This record gives sequence, structure tokens and C-alpha cells, in this order.
Amino acid sequence: MADDDKKLKKLYPYLKKLERTMEEAKNRPPKKSHMSKKYNAGTSQIAKKMGEEAVEMVIASGKDSDKEFLEESADVLYYYLLALHDRGFELRDVLLILKERGRK
Repeated sequence: MADDDKKLKKLYPYLKKLERTMEEAKNRPPKKSHMSKKYNAGTSQIAKKMGEEAVEMVIASGKDSDKEFLEESADVLYYYLLALHDRGFELRDVLLILKERGRK
């Protein structure tokens, strides 16, 4: 368990880096990165892609392949974060809401 905790702590900086990269991609020309292309496609296209990935995750959750389920989960999280940043938010904003709900 201690090794898992160490691995998890190393992932948090990656999450912050990913969110920084997403924020920076909003101001880059679409030809420069995959993220920039997604932002340029618009909010509805980001939402559509997030929905497609969510459906794929739901389908994968009914299968025996943990790898497939986790890969689809990663895709959902990626597009969810992209959608948050497209609207001017970060994951932190959502976590604060969850924290507040936990107090009730």
C-alpha cells in the first residue's frame, strides 16, 4: 500500500501539468497541438467527444478487460478536463463542490 501511495503522489504533479498544458493550448494556433485543435472545434464538439468516450467507458465497464475500462476512463477524464478548461474552470473547482457536499 505504501508503494501505491508514493505512486499516487507522483501523479498529482502530472495532473497539474496536464491542466497547465490544457490552459496554454487554448491560446495556441490549432495546428500546433491536438488540444488546440479540440478547443478550436468548439465547446459542443468537446462535449460530443466527451459523451462518446463516456459511452465507450460504460460499455467497457460491462466487459472483463480492466485495461480497456481504465483506458476508456482515461479518455473520459481527458475530455472532461478539456471541457472544464474550455469553460474557464479547473478540476479544483469541482473538487471544492464535492468537498462542500461532504460537509452536509
